[in-house]
Amino acid sequence: MAPYYHLCSKIENAFKSHIRRIAVPNSKTNRAICQILYEEGFLQSIASGDIQGPFQRGEEVPLTPSNISKRRIWLDLKYKDGDPVLNKMRCISKPSRKIFASPQELQAIAAARRASPLLKAQEVGQVTIIDSPFGIIELKEAIKKNVGGEVMCYAL
Repeated sequence: MAPYYHLCSKIENAFKSHIRRIAVPNSKTNRAICQILYEEGFLQSIASGDIQGPFQRGEEVPLTPSNISKRRIWLDLKYKDGDPVLNKMRCISKPSRKIFASPQELQAIAAARRASPLLKAQEVGQVTIIDSPFGIIELKEAIKKNVGGEVMCYAL
């Protein structure tokens, strides 16, 4: 399983290099983060596939022990007038330092206030991704459900 911080750096580097399509390792965490980025408008499309490329729409390929390591999530990156839509994607929690936030701290972040020395205020257009008891969700949804959790990363 590839850690999500590899996903963050891979997506950011691909945007900086103006690459149209990339493949990232298939995991539940990576898929959830990519789904949030897609819903927030940073990605053009998401498709399942293998190392050769994305599968055709509607094509169901069974998951077997022989093909599990070759599975990939294919992301089509979005650009507007030749400029990347995503400028920055940073990890907040790291393997050496996990950052957790209470619902009150998350509300402070959303209100553009600093919640702690490690949790900066949210900027306009920023998407903050939280690992909560409800799964991996966006900051707005965590506030709506009044839950805290690990602050994984943000995209801007």
